[in-house]
Amino acid sequence: MKEKREEKMQDFFTGVENDLRRIEESDAVTRSRDLGERLANSERRLEKLERLTSVTRSMNSTLNLNELLAKIVDSIIALADTDRGFLMLRGRSGELEFRIARDRRERPLGETDFEVSTSIIDEVAEKGEPLFISDLNKNSRFKDQKSVLDLQLKTAVCLPLKVEDRVVGVIYTDASRLSVEIAEEDMPILGAFAAQAAIAIENARLHGELVLSRERLARENQELKAELSEKYEFSGIIGKSRQMQEIFGTVGKIAPFETTVLIHGETGTGKELIARAIHFNSPRKTKQLVTINCGAMPAELLESELFGHKKGSFSGATSDKAGLFETANGGTLFLDEIGDMPTGLQVKLLRALQEGEIRRVGENVSRSVDVRVIAATNRDLAGDIKSGRFRQDLFYRLNVVPITIPPLRERKDDILPLALHFLEKYSAKMGKDAIEISPAALRLMLSGSWPGNVRELENMIERALATCGDSKRLTPEHFPQIEAQEPARDESQIEKSLKDKLRVMEKRFILDALERNEWKITRAAESLEVTRQHLHNKIRQYGLNNHRK
Repeated sequence: MKEKREEKMQDFFTGVENDLRRIEESDAVTRSRDLGERLANSERRLEKLERLTSVTRSMNSTLNLNELLAKIVDSIIALADTDRGFLMLRGRSGELEFRIARDRRERPLGETDFEVSTSIIDEVAEKGEPLFISDLNKNSRFKDQKSVLDLQLKTAVCLPLKVEDRVVGVIYTDASRLSVEIAEEDMPILGAFAAQAAIAIENARLHGELVLSRERLARENQELKAELSEKYEFSGIIGKSRQMQEIFGTVGKIAPFETTVLIHGETGTGKELIARAIHFNSPRKTKQLVTINCGAMPAELLESELFGHKKGSFSGATSDKAGLFETANGGTLFLDEIGDMPTGLQVKLLRALQEGEIRRVGENVSRSVDVRVIAATNRDLAGDIKSGRFRQDLFYRLNVVPITIPPLRERKDDILPLALHFLEKYSAKMGKDAIEISPAALRLMLSGSWPGNVRELENMIERALATCGDSKRLTPEHFPQIEAQEPARDESQIEKSLKDKLRVMEKRFILDALERNEWKITRAAESLEVTRQHLHNKIRQYGLNNHRK
């Protein structure tokens, strides 16, 4: 009996041991299976991270925005194993706009395929958080959406594109099947992808804006150069008097050469205009024309402006600085009011003219410069030489070709065309049409002394237009500042003198038009905006002959 009991106990313990062994074997299989699944998931995620790294490198390889957007959409489709991908960016109005749509074969989608789940996109754009729906049919929030039903969607992923906490766009991708390549735990990887994509898009945008800005500046620079060239051709400067015509002839002769020019004239006569005309009719016209008023700053500052300085050479010199001679290298330097330059600085200027070299303040190194110098003054330099205010050797170096611009009071023939030119210029600026100058006002202008010369005339026309209100005619009352040069003459004599001057001006205008158009009557009439018959009558009236025949 005892033996049977022991035998049963032994069988019991053997059964327990077998059960324990089976349990241990079952746990080992389970642990092995779990370990295998975790290993497979890790390998899958590692593969996605490697693909993400490759995609990031690909995105950073281009700054072309359209090319970049295509790479981003193709990459999200591949990473999520979906069928379609869309990328939207905020426009100027702040609304999301489609920028690109592609399929899994990296082909553009047609407009008929642009139906997407707007509710998903709107939520991501509003909250700025990524959204992943593994099975839309089981999602209570989106399963009844019309787009989901129509497209029979199963999988959808939507990622925000954020720049400094601003949602600048979204990436959306979906499939009409359940994706086996993406799970909820993959969203951090896709979030990292979206962050890199946003940075790449912003860089491409900024690069595109920079390129456009450079192109626009280059275009505006070319247009400005062309405009300046046309504006400052000496034939475009208003001046019909014999004296100005002689000056234009001199400018035309000397402009192509490197000759130094000294322009003399009262303030406001247009010395800088002549300097610009010389520059823009010279081989240097594509380079810079740099201007400086030598009497507008202290000697120390003027030296630094002209020749530059070395860092630490004086108080305030916090960095090296190039002077205007270096800035104008290859071009022209216009030194206005040269007579006001301190004598100590005149020595350095003379060396620069003779040697073609300059030294920055505080520096012992000479720098070669290729600059044409045009100087101007309203002073009597000959008298300044006698008094020791101006160096004689510098005067001779500057005065290779002297040009003297007579004051406006000595070239009355220019007053009328100048007045009409300024009238047209400022009428257009102020939006005033059909304004004219009365004969009495013109007579007043012709009798004026014009101490401020052309600049005074221009300012006076502008002032008259600004203060005339709705009046269509400028009368003497609008020019109270004009100083008469001589006592008033008999009214009939003034009227006769004005008519004579107008006839002289008309004859000159007509002859100029005929010469410019090689005496082709039709073309000359069109340029003068008159009929052929009217032009023939004027030719007979003034006895004009074609001397070219």
